Amino acid sequence: MSKAAELGSAFWQRAARRKKRGLLALAVAAGLWVWLAYLLAAPYSVDGTHQCAALLFRDLAPSSQCLQTRTWWQMLGLLGAALPTSVVGVGLYVAGSVSQSLCYHLQEVEYFEARESSVDST
Repeated sequence: MSKAAELGSAFWQRAARRKKRGLLALAVAAGLWVWLAYLLAAPYSVDGTHQCAALLFRDLAPSSQCLQTRTWWQMLGLLGAALPTSVVGVGLYVAGSVSQSLCYHLQEVEYFEARESSVDST
């Protein structure tokens, strides 16, 4: 195998690895977003006995026993983890996809150049 073929293969493998890491980061981010949505939309209990309406729907069913809200630090922590994980995942996935597209393009250019040179020589 020539040096160019080895470099092309290594480039392709790095691009595929980057794309897979991006998908993994996006899967983790999706899990964090779902968890955050659950905390916002699911009913909760303040003292263990009384059920309170979800934070998103609290104004629809006001209750004097639910004046204490769910802890916001947990939801802010999830948001703080989900947002950068999503951005990194999208960045890695896009970089891997663009690299793979570039590799395809270079292979096509090499193929047509070789084909053109063989047609010209005959």
